[in-house]
Amino acid sequence: MLELAYDIQQLHTCPPSPGCHQQCHGLRIPANRLTLIVGPDSHRRRAMLDTLAGQQGQVCGQLFGQPLSRGQSTIARLGADSTTHSRLRLGDFVMQARSRQHWLARPQAIDHEAVSQALLTVGLSDLAQQKLGTLTATQRQLACLAQKLASHAPVLLLDDPANLQAHASRAALLRKLAALALHGRTIVCALPDNQPGQQYAHWLIRLTADGRLLQNMPEPQPAPAMAA
Repeated sequence: MLELAYDIQQLHTCPPSPGCHQQCHGLRIPANRLTLIVGPDSHRRRAMLDTLAGQQGQVCGQLFGQPLSRGQSTIARLGADSTTHSRLRLGDFVMQARSRQHWLARPQAIDHEAVSQALLTVGLSDLAQQKLGTLTATQRQLACLAQKLASHAPVLLLDDPANLQAHASRAALLRKLAALALHGRTIVCALPDNQPGQQYAHWLIRLTADGRLLQNMPEPQPAPAMAA
């Protein structure tokens, strides 16, 4: 059976740095998996996500067998600076992702379940009734991630979604995202080099300092030695 994936023959990104362009050939992003885009240059990582989201650059390829331009409305894009201040309660803020297409409709049981699962994934279930303005910067960042997770979009593009968290918490979040992807979400997450939890990804795209693009499965981490 043919594996569903982004099948991109050519991708031409245009980072904000003058004269800096990036050509990617034969890029493949498996569907229903967690893919990490890692590299030392945040502009290159962000430019690749922007291009995949249809916001800039040129793409020649297919999204799950369809021309890529037809799939843009199914993509949810999360920027690294996606924090917010509001008087909204956290649960209501996340629920906005379920009601944008039918804002007059009352939330159904499936919507409440999606919001609960999203808050559980990012570890904010106990704060659902708190106002966003009372949350810490880290919690607001995770609230924005929860809103994207609760959306209907089958493809999520995440730009360093937990950069304010401690290393252990980042690794735990990647593990949860990997498990979530296996249940029907294609998640592409851009991260700096040497971030913890990369072993949980199903596919790794590395942007090297000399401009190359390498893609493969992450190397398995050695099991810890058992005490005698």
